[in-house]
Amino acid sequence: MYAEESALGGDRPFGGMARRHRLAAMLRPELPSLVDELVREIRGALPDYQRLGRAHGVILRRRVEYLAKLFVDLVEHPQSAGEAAGKTCRALGRVEGHAGRTLDSLHAAFRIGGRVGWRRIARVGRRRGLSTEDVSWLADQLFAFLDELCARSTQGYRQGAVTDADRDRRRRLLHLVLRRPSVSPFVIDELAATAGWVVPDQCALVALDGGRYLPRAPALGPDVLADLRGPVPCMLLPGPVTTERIQRLCLPFRGTHLAIGPTVALAEAASSLRWARQALRLIAEGVLPDVPVTVCAEHYSTLWLLADPGLLRQVARRRLAPFARFPVKQRSRLADTLFAWLQAQGNVREAATRLSVHPRTVRYRMRQIETAFGAGLRDPDVRFEIESALRALHVLNVSCDA
Repeated sequence: MYAEESALGGDRPFGGMARRHRLAAMLRPELPSLVDELVREIRGALPDYQRLGRAHGVILRRRVEYLAKLFVDLVEHPQSAGEAAGKTCRALGRVEGHAGRTLDSLHAAFRIGGRVGWRRIARVGRRRGLSTEDVSWLADQLFAFLDELCARSTQGYRQGAVTDADRDRRRRLLHLVLRRPSVSPFVIDELAATAGWVVPDQCALVALDGGRYLPRAPALGPDVLADLRGPVPCMLLPGPVTTERIQRLCLPFRGTHLAIGPTVALAEAASSLRWARQALRLIAEGVLPDVPVTVCAEHYSTLWLLADPGLLRQVARRRLAPFARFPVKQRSRLADTLFAWLQAQGNVREAATRLSVHPRTVRYRMRQIETAFGAGLRDPDVRFEIESALRALHVLNVSCDA
């Protein structure tokens, strides 16, 4: 398309520069409305593009804008686009290959673009009084351009296509990495070489709750291992996981909750996945915020505290038992006061500020609490368990009398 032998590479069949400049100047003002028409026609005719979410819809529009402008640029300066434009067109096909889709929809979109573009050229020709020779030459350029788009995208597709067998190998590799007890690193290295996967030193596991709404084969990149078909979908990302990587990861999974586990050594991948799934469970229970992407590293204390609900209940039952001697309505106030006092390390004024009460109120309540709890409040180990139990109640938004 952009090499010297390209169908768009020379002035054919006549193409003086003055004529090229004149025709390009006529077409350029048409680009904004032409892009609107192209996007509308493509999304209206092709189911794959009808289902696009907002983010992917923006990407589609940018691609249409780029290609429409590229055509006009090539009309005016046939050698101006260079290899960079060729790489962009190959990338369109490569994305389809990575995603496990065929090129049918992409090439159908090119054909729709050809029909819409030809209608616009004919309309401009009538309105501006172009000669039959001008209109014929523009049409010739347009269809040569579309042929090259198909050819370059096909090249990219062949480079990026991932077969079902490739995906199966990478899925097996993911489960091998997660297996407990762990398998020999030599076994992982051997399968990784077969699957074309570079074994990382560190990784982070991602748990997903999308179920049947997950895309079948999203474009994730060659360094990602994924199993999106199993009962508990997950992915492995080589670490460290950057904010930019997280943002890119969100695009194929619109409407899905993702939890990104801690970055760990590859041998500890199963632990990262366990924490990620724990985070999803806490989101479902309303403990963690309901956001599209949850990074476990931002919630370590909550995840650790609620890792074993049964044991936590035992600790709470044992260490908070002295509250049972108070009336039900009084228990929550006393529990909140003790939690604030422990957080303030015994500073009554700071605890009063946290509770928005007078310091005398805190002192009065603490005398009642100290009478009930006795020497336990002076034992560091007992005090740690009391604070942990109270913190759990606070995180779960559960009252002491529940």
